[in-house]
Amino acid sequence: MRVVTGKFCKTFLSRSIGLMFSKPTTLIFEFPNEERIPLHMWFVFYPINAYFLDSEKKIVEIKRLIPFTLFTSKKKSKYLIETVENLNLKKGEKILFKTKI
Repeated sequence: MRVVTGKFCKTFLSRSIGLMFSKPTTLIFEFPNEERIPLHMWFVFYPINAYFLDSEKKIVEIKRLIPFTLFTSKKKSKYLIETVENLNLKKGEKILFKTKI
């Protein structure tokens, strides 16, 4: 089991803004239900790694995204980690979250 530290985005507004116009950091999104998550990279000026997790916090999909592109996850997810770092995580790994202060 791995620990990922980041800023939580639980509200609709924080999830909508995400990394737009921000410096590179790690964000952890929590969605109300498991769903296929649509992402856009408008106004995110650097590539990121997106890790999609199910309700048990297991990685179900990993995607590298570049600026000004669109992507919708193929698997349903409840959590999403966006980061510029390569966390070397693999599908099926279980993750624990730690809040960044």
